[in-house]
Amino acid sequence: MKRTKMYSLLWLPVVLCLFSSCAKKEAEIPVTTKSEKALELYKEASDAMEDVYIPEAMDLLIQALEEDPDFFMAAYGLATMNFYFGNDEEFKKYAEQAVASEAALSEGEEIMRKMLQKLLEDQDADITDLGNQLVELYPEDPIAYNQLAFAQMMNDDYEGVVETLMKTLEITEDSAGIYNSLGYAYMKMGQFDDARSVFDKYIEMEPDLPNPYDSKGDYYMKIEDYVNAYESYMKAYRIDSSWSHNKALRAKELQDTILAE
Repeated sequence: MKRTKMYSLLWLPVVLCLFSSCAKKEAEIPVTTKSEKALELYKEASDAMEDVYIPEAMDLLIQALEEDPDFFMAAYGLATMNFYFGNDEEFKKYAEQAVASEAALSEGEEIMRKMLQKLLEDQDADITDLGNQLVELYPEDPIAYNQLAFAQMMNDDYEGVVETLMKTLEITEDSAGIYNSLGYAYMKMGQFDDARSVFDKYIEMEPDLPNPYDSKGDYYMKIEDYVNAYESYMKAYRIDSSWSHNKALRAKELQDTILAE
């Protein structure tokens, strides 16, 4: 999992699931846009996010906003991703654009707008109540649960995060990203056997993507198994050479240091 902010180690997969279309259609938070082209670009961004190709997804979201500057969910996605990467100016730019949207937003989007408003005022704001409101309003939509999990994570409530993600598994068809999120949550709780189990499930479900092996490499690094960390990162690298090479070199360096002692 590529990351910068420490607390975001868990949050990135949760953010990625924001774009997933895995809920039953009638149960989803409605996505409001006046532009069919913008919606098409948003769906393409969703596909890229599900495979954890973040730069491509963000570029597609920017294109979607160019088609419809009031496209709330596109601006929301860019705001949250920039929040993750610690790009405060870009977070503020897109969060303000989302909050200022003049579109006739759905009730769920209005709640998410309030989330951004609170984060603009204070990036450490407690938005758990708003996450709970989303879940109550859309109990069959994984996006609602992902927002609640994000809020719980910001409060270091990792038991709550796990409980929320487990509920998400009950209602989602595309669950690979949820297992990824669970793995990082379990690591934060020190439950490494559980983390290994769900990362293995993630690999089983998406064996041809680099991110599952990158995530498993993070697990091995956490337990200081640098040999297996190197191998896992290199598996990701062999699938896509833009992935994990520096992490693999770092794992090898640490293992060589141990052997030299």
